[in-house]
Amino acid sequence: MSNKIAGILAIILGLIIIICPLAGFVAAAWVTALSIIFLGIYALIAGVMGETDFVNIILGILFIIFGVIVFFNPVFIAFLTAFINYFIGILLIILSIVNLFTKGDAKYASIVGIIFGIVALILGYLSLNPLFLGVVIGVWFLISGIMKVALPDVE
Repeated sequence: MSNKIAGILAIILGLIIIICPLAGFVAAAWVTALSIIFLGIYALIAGVMGETDFVNIILGILFIIFGVIVFFNPVFIAFLTAFINYFIGILLIILSIVNLFTKGDAKYASIVGIIFGIVALILGYLSLNPLFLGVVIGVWFLISGIMKVALPDVE
């Protein structure tokens, strides 16, 4: 029963975010930023308390700085998402072209890899727009909610 309630809430939240995608994007960026800040605080405490080496102190400080940057500039997440998609797309295309000219039966897989690489590049371009990412977050909530409501409870 609780899965059904969570599913209904996810559907409602997904529809709200689809209607107002920028609010959903900013909320997701803030949750990400707070998670990064908490990770930084943990790493800093672990480094100071002597559980680990000096690297944790440096990583903790860097995570806290990065988390604060993301919290006060949520669009930075859009830039990182676009950068990662561009990077994946370029690597997929390069790997697929290399596989296309090597011996073996991977010709069709290489063509599919090139197509996926192009799709990743397109998604990278689209994810520069925070509104696009907000809609993606809303659709994800909507699909997750529908799945929770439609699928039987597993105890």
